[in-house]
Amino acid sequence: MVAAARSLCGHEPGIACILGTGSNSCFYDGKEIVNNISPLGFILGDEGSGAVLGKLLVGDILKNQFPSTLKDAFFEQFDLTAPEIIDRVYRQPFPNRFLATLSPFLAQHLHEPVVRTLVFNSFIAFFQRNVKQYDYKHLQAHFIGSIAYYYKDVLQEAAEETGVKIGQIIQSPMEGLIRYHNQTSSDNNLESSIT
Repeated sequence: MVAAARSLCGHEPGIACILGTGSNSCFYDGKEIVNNISPLGFILGDEGSGAVLGKLLVGDILKNQFPSTLKDAFFEQFDLTAPEIIDRVYRQPFPNRFLATLSPFLAQHLHEPVVRTLVFNSFIAFFQRNVKQYDYKHLQAHFIGSIAYYYKDVLQEAAEETGVKIGQIIQSPMEGLIRYHNQTSSDNNLESSIT
């Protein structure tokens, strides 16, 4: 979380959020994490994450909430049966990772209203249950991770709906971390040359 906050916010205060296989968020004051709402994992929380999107997708598929054409496309694409899904989720290790591998199906079918609504509502839950517990009226929320990056249009819609201001949305922390450490190094060099 510290790496994400430094990459996204640098030396400025902000709300740093991760939306990948899991989700997380924090208030970062420009130096350290001051507040962190526990993500609680994909069973109790992790709203907006790949694991939760996969969980919602599978639940809707298995409970016939999607049109039959989408349901058939899902089973064909992943070459899975309902019993195999149940086994992977309830009996095999790392069900969160398995569920996250299914979430790209949503990105492929985002033009379908039922799919867009599922993703949108999960992002709304992330904003309501996490971001809005920080000073979101005065700070931007920045995002890192594959889910945030590939679903950025829906994420921005959900932010507007909840009154959250979005800053950066990036896939990987590396570029921001390099910038953060270069600036820290420059600031330290300047400080030592003054003293």
